[in-house]
Amino acid sequence: MKSLISRLCLYASMLSAIFWPQPARAYLGSFEEQDGYRIPLDGQILSTFLAGDAQFYLNNIDANGYTGVVPLGTYPNTLGDGTHGADLSRYNAGEYGTNHSGPGGTAVDITDNSGLWRALAGGRLNEDVNAPYYNGSNFTRDYVHAYRYSGARTGSAVLNLLASETNLSYAYTLDARDLNGTAPSATAANLIQMAFWLCPSDWDDTDTDNILGISLRDAMNQTVFQVGYTGDNMLQYRLTGGAWQTTSNRMGTAGWSELVVILDTVNNTAGIAVSAYDDNTSTLASQTYVLSNQSLGLDADALTGLQWDLRGGSLSNGAASFKNYFDDFNFTVSPVLVPEPSGMLLAGLAVIALLLQRKRH
Repeated sequence: MKSLISRLCLYASMLSAIFWPQPARAYLGSFEEQDGYRIPLDGQILSTFLAGDAQFYLNNIDANGYTGVVPLGTYPNTLGDGTHGADLSRYNAGEYGTNHSGPGGTAVDITDNSGLWRALAGGRLNEDVNAPYYNGSNFTRDYVHAYRYSGARTGSAVLNLLASETNLSYAYTLDARDLNGTAPSATAANLIQMAFWLCPSDWDDTDTDNILGISLRDAMNQTVFQVGYTGDNMLQYRLTGGAWQTTSNRMGTAGWSELVVILDTVNNTAGIAVSAYDDNTSTLASQTYVLSNQSLGLDADALTGLQWDLRGGSLSNGAASFKNYFDDFNFTVSPVLVPEPSGMLLAGLAVIALLLQRKRH
């Protein structure tokens, strides 16, 4: 009986999370300047000028077709910009702006990897070692940055990940602004919904192995659950210590798909709901559950961060991991509805009474 009541309450909590009014977008948000992300606009930036920016975006204009591609001023010791660039680990990305009750302010140079975003492997770290040039149609850059994109789901910018010569791994630390005012450390006994939109690439469709993974990390530095996709854009998930599980949900490359990840840190379970864009019909499918009430196999602590892992190097078709776009993140934190002991006792007595009544008849 206790198990049945707990399960019913869990499903009720999951449904309330899905249909709960959507919160305003926060630090991750939509990767706009107002969310705290420096993005180019016709060779300039919208935030306060920083040393090297004029050179940094000099060629990044529509007229020459380089819009959004990191130009030569990106990596250190080039054109006088040796400390920061478009890569999110090199400035105060997501820590300024006015959206979602933000503090205002503007982009500032910080010590690399001292902000909310940190490069763990590849990406900007690989560029520092041996930064190649953008050469014709060959994308030989590695970075995670906010990218001005005319096809953004909302606004004018998206998050873009590119891994060319090697794999990349970046960490993001959640903040109370992400969680609608709730401190990450206070999510240890809650239902947490993370919803976002993604648009993968069709360049790597012949590679059917995992290409990208997003890990949910807790206060004990555990990876509690992962979602991702294959080179041919099939939705995947993975439990800690297990292999990637490929679902039957393919996410189109010509439009945006929505993914909702639900983490229950009381019952230690996870769920996934997806609305996948269909390239053949140019329509967004209705939201469906891919996974419900899946046991994590571990005790999850408070949700405190995310980790992004993108496979680079030589993919099966020789392509680079390019065009991994994300937009419009939002989080909802709500308590898991577990009955009080007295309520559970009353429910149990009611069932016993009903069974006795049926037995008499």
